[in-house]
Amino acid sequence: MKFKLKSNYLAQLAAIALYAAFVTAAQAAPVVIGGFGTTSATIDDAGYFSSETPLGLNFNGREFINHGTWASNWSFNANGVPVAIADEVFGNNPLVTTAFGVSSSLAVVNNPGSGGWSRIETVSIPANGHVAININLTNNTGADASRVQWSVGFDPDQGFSIGLGFGTTNGIQALGNTSAVSATSLDGWSVTLHNTTGASAFAIAPYIDPISFSNPIDPALILACSARNWQLRFCKQFNQLGYDLGFIPNGDSVAFGYEYILAVPEPDTFSMLLAGSGLIGFSARRRRTL
Repeated sequence: MKFKLKSNYLAQLAAIALYAAFVTAAQAAPVVIGGFGTTSATIDDAGYFSSETPLGLNFNGREFINHGTWASNWSFNANGVPVAIADEVFGNNPLVTTAFGVSSSLAVVNNPGSGGWSRIETVSIPANGHVAININLTNNTGADASRVQWSVGFDPDQGFSIGLGFGTTNGIQALGNTSAVSATSLDGWSVTLHNTTGASAFAIAPYIDPISFSNPIDPALILACSARNWQLRFCKQFNQLGYDLGFIPNGDSVAFGYEYILAVPEPDTFSMLLAGSGLIGFSARRRRTL
């Protein structure tokens, strides 16, 4: 079956799960991770970026998510119907998972229960400007599941903290196994959400919501619409990835992952942005004087 975990990765996950068994209830979310350069993230029990601190996803002192409507979420379907929708806006935790810190740069969201769907999510900072998410999803429902789909999304707000508003220029960079969607603020700071799952994936698709900037989107819609959704425009919108995980037999697991890449504009790019802003301002003033 596609997406199956390799045995060494299963051993790592087993070790993490064993570690979780010794973590006391006093170690509650949110969990803050950092430790590489100037990158940090705050992880909620449900596995999205936490709204309990203003530093949900932060790089070089710039916050990328927790301004305005703090919006980070994930959803998944099985057998053609929704199973769970986890949303930072509502602060819910549908799979009753718990986050805990393993090290300064690694957090784990764990649901080891034997009934229903269980999930182990690792959140790490492998390098400065990178926040990686890896998920192991296990079917413990007692029945095989078809049409298993997952989506993850967030609302980028990195321009607001310096007075440039919530809007970003959003664009789909690639489809399929290299799926990626990016958001760039007026001063050039960017965040790209891209797939890191291997080429064995059945289907992966990026998506920019043309209507909402905070609502979870059905993975089925993302997978159906992404190929028609290439766009690059300045707006306040929600960027997402959708995964078609296919058929998962009872007792079996799938693994997939994605990464947030945070980037500072190059000095030349920033200078051009400032020059362009100046020219726009000059043009507007000139029209007013004519």
